[in-house]
Amino acid sequence: MTFDEAVKLRHAVRQYLPTELSKEQVDALQAKTAELNERYGLHLQLILNDEKAFDSRMAHYGKFSGVKNFFALVAQKECAEDVGRASAEIVLFAQTLGLNSCIVGMTFQKTENFKVAAGEKVFGAIALGYGQTSGVQHPMKTPEKISPDYGSAPDWFKKGIDYVLLAPTGLNQCRVEFRLNKDESVSAKLKLGLSTKVDLGITKYFFELGAERKVF
Repeated sequence: MTFDEAVKLRHAVRQYLPTELSKEQVDALQAKTAELNERYGLHLQLILNDEKAFDSRMAHYGKFSGVKNFFALVAQKECAEDVGRASAEIVLFAQTLGLNSCIVGMTFQKTENFKVAAGEKVFGAIALGYGQTSGVQHPMKTPEKISPDYGSAPDWFKKGIDYVLLAPTGLNQCRVEFRLNKDESVSAKLKLGLSTKVDLGITKYFFELGAERKVF
């Protein structure tokens, strides 16, 4: 499965089966973690067989169940956008391995397995495993809601926006606006709302994957 195929198949999944990850999947996920930490200077951690992080009242309120494997999104405080880019790659990579996932900002609790150094913070977590279902596509905004330039833009830009609409963002809000500049670079900024710089990184990653070019 390619990342382009994974974009269309990936949905947020909150309920998981007790099926164990294979050694091959764990090895691949560990290697991806090391690669992303090296690329972006982060402290992401793949945590396995920890049933406490998603066993809080908040997690149950968020309808999570069966989560025991997840990524801890740990990094220096100024690295939020890179955490978003890395998170986007993780969920797509997990999908190519036949796994489901869900990026979580609040509905989990930090456990003794989280390793957080001085100057670092926990930006969130990514639940991981075999979902009870493959999830469903939530209602999407129209392209013009996140890019006023969409109607008159070239095809590569439109495809980038189409991918952004499929990206996982906080509360499915996608509060990011994209503008096409005269030199064919792209500007992206957060709009008022609950979105964060992590969401900005996620949407930038999805845009460049769809557009098949670096533009920011």
